[in-house]
Amino acid sequence: MSDQGIEIIGVRRGLDDPKATLAELQEFVRSRGGWAQLLDAGHVAGRDHLLSAVQHARRAIDRGLGASGRLELEFLLYVSGERQISKAIETAGVRPGAPFVAVIGNGPASKEIRARFGWVEDASRIESSPAKLRALGFSKMEIDAAGSAAANLVLEKVARVDLLK
Repeated sequence: MSDQGIEIIGVRRGLDDPKATLAELQEFVRSRGGWAQLLDAGHVAGRDHLLSAVQHARRAIDRGLGASGRLELEFLLYVSGERQISKAIETAGVRPGAPFVAVIGNGPASKEIRARFGWVEDASRIESSPAKLRALGFSKMEIDAAGSAAANLVLEKVARVDLLK
């Protein structure tokens, strides 16, 4: 799945050592001129959530307003809706054994990444759900009130990171 030079891969099988895998992925993708981040699938509420976070992170870096100076960390802040990197990692960072989502920008194609790491794609890991929105901090009442537009709640949370900085 690709938009704006972004590859998004949902993976059902968890990782034994997410830190080591993230380091290996980032090194591989950087060698090709790109960037990469791994996320807990339980905190990914749709493609629009991820693409919005990428756009906001790029804009913050371009304007010199990034909290981290690195796109992959800035992206993590926006995905999680947090302003502190440690909280962002705690909220949306990949966890051992848990399904995850890999986001790659301006790097190798999804097919090449999946082959190199032996990942089997599961697109359902990217889709939004009420449980994921709850994990991202929205109340049942907020989700119910938003109805069919509930997935848009997360887009507002991404945009709010700019106000928190």
